[in-house]
Amino acid sequence: MSCAAGANIFRTGSPTHSVFFVQTGAVRLLRFGRAGEEVVLHEARAGEFFAEASLDSPRYHCDAVASEPSELLQVPAAALRDLLEVDGDFARQWAALLARQLRDVRSRVERLSLKGAAERVRHLLACEGRGPRCEMVLEGTLKDLARDLGLTHETLYRTLAAMERDGVIERHEKVLRLAK
Repeated sequence: MSCAAGANIFRTGSPTHSVFFVQTGAVRLLRFGRAGEEVVLHEARAGEFFAEASLDSPRYHCDAVASEPSELLQVPAAALRDLLEVDGDFARQWAALLARQLRDVRSRVERLSLKGAAERVRHLLACEGRGPRCEMVLEGTLKDLARDLGLTHETLYRTLAAMERDGVIERHEKVLRLAK
């Protein structure tokens, strides 16, 4: 399934028909606040499933919108439910995938509860970075990262500049890591 940036994949309340796998691109799962502002619940990127939370629900609980041109694999929900019932190995792998996603969500909730922007950046690197210097390659833009950290992009830009100036982090293009 090919989707242009901004394409709606499903809307809140529409009947659940499929779970999706992002082959390329990215898809935001959204709800809207009282004033109509977007609340991003998750952004599924290449190699990730989305809409799995609606697998046992008759209706989708949020909107799904392609944040960039995307190629999706659409898996019928009924077929996935049937496979989970008959294939124990697949069911265990699916449970492990959901457990990893739950850990990621808990980490994000913890990060968003931190008061300062620098603490959120450090937490992100500590939890999601690789190697002894907690290096990570940013997948999206700094604006995307700011949104994920619950910050304005201006606050994130200032925070990253201050952390770099103070020798806390190093940045090079899309790479962010703790300094030595």
